[in-house]
Amino acid sequence: MSQRDSDATKVSWDYAADVVVVGAGAAGLPASVMARDLGVTVIAIDENHDIGGHAMVSGGRLPLGGGTSFQKKFGIEDSVDQVFLDHTTHLQPQAKYSDRDLIRVWAEENVPTFEFLVENGVKFKDTAPIIAPNETVPRLAIIRPFSDNINETINGRNGSGLARHLEASAQSKGVKFLLRHKLTSIIRESPTSGRVLGIRAAFQGRDVNIQARRGVILATGGHTSNVEFRRMFDPRLTEEYQTAGEPWSKQNGDGEILALAIGASLWATANQNTEGGRAVSKTKHIGCRYGYVSLRWRPDSPMFHLAGASGLTVNDWQNVILVNQVGLRFWDELDDSYAFINAALGLNGSATNGGGPIWAIFDAEAVEREKWDPTPPNVDPNGWFFTADTITELAH
Repeated sequence: MSQRDSDATKVSWDYAADVVVVGAGAAGLPASVMARDLGVTVIAIDENHDIGGHAMVSGGRLPLGGGTSFQKKFGIEDSVDQVFLDHTTHLQPQAKYSDRDLIRVWAEENVPTFEFLVENGVKFKDTAPIIAPNETVPRLAIIRPFSDNINETINGRNGSGLARHLEASAQSKGVKFLLRHKLTSIIRESPTSGRVLGIRAAFQGRDVNIQARRGVILATGGHTSNVEFRRMFDPRLTEEYQTAGEPWSKQNGDGEILALAIGASLWATANQNTEGGRAVSKTKHIGCRYGYVSLRWRPDSPMFHLAGASGLTVNDWQNVILVNQVGLRFWDELDDSYAFINAALGLNGSATNGGGPIWAIFDAEAVEREKWDPTPPNVDPNGWFFTADTITELAH
């Protein structure tokens, strides 16, 4: 990816709008709707074949407070000031790194954001909000899945209720979506300076130039799928490690890389290497490639042919022995702290970076205790699950 030289007077625009939004997920969709509410024309692009980004397969857990209508419905008292304090306190591992000015703005926008979502069709489960980690007031509401149609929800997840309703609102208000369009460069008045005029995207092997008369909003999701980018923060995060939401959507760092190229900077990256949050987490589902703790792929999902298997959900880690790539047990399987993560990333039995593959070894009695069915589609025998009659045979 490069910042391609451009002479603004010679660019041939394929599309034009007042605002161009890059990414049609949890950030890009509401940005697109809000821009239309303010009376400007909007084009939103996404490199995926569908909208939603990681939000589509998320748990739909929304911790917005400060006195939302949902909190008031259940008699919960809250304030903007309390939201601010909960997210800036030096006593919490994550909050102590917060930018206080940004958190103040975010706290003041909690209530308007919640009401905006409701106004644009997002529906919540009719259960009282709960207290999210490191907060002092019940704020966490759960979004309802969009429908019972797996082709609409992709994996039946609650996050579909955010993505699909915002998509419907955006469509009804006139947002133009360009899917399978991958951002490749930001077009400026001159190659290395001047006002941003639009973007260039790749679509079916050709360049597409999209003019932004009033601004470009980068809402591309993140960079955790980009191995080289994420290793700037933690060099142990080599190619073995998967990212939440895959294979549905990736976080390639496209927007961040191009924003940096025109002078932007990255803030709030401390949690990736200070163990203040869950930058890396222990898997929950084994015997499959994608075992992210809160996402288990359903066999009826339209993406299942890429996921390969649902995995065996571990209820009690006492039922398995975890060994590294040289066959050695390296840590207490019951541990779910950063001590386990650091051991997994570092004790791989070789001199290379990264932890390498970790294998969960278990027997037929463990299968019975866990009530597993260790056959496809629950496991993936194409490199992710192996069986044998003896330990020696398994090792070979």
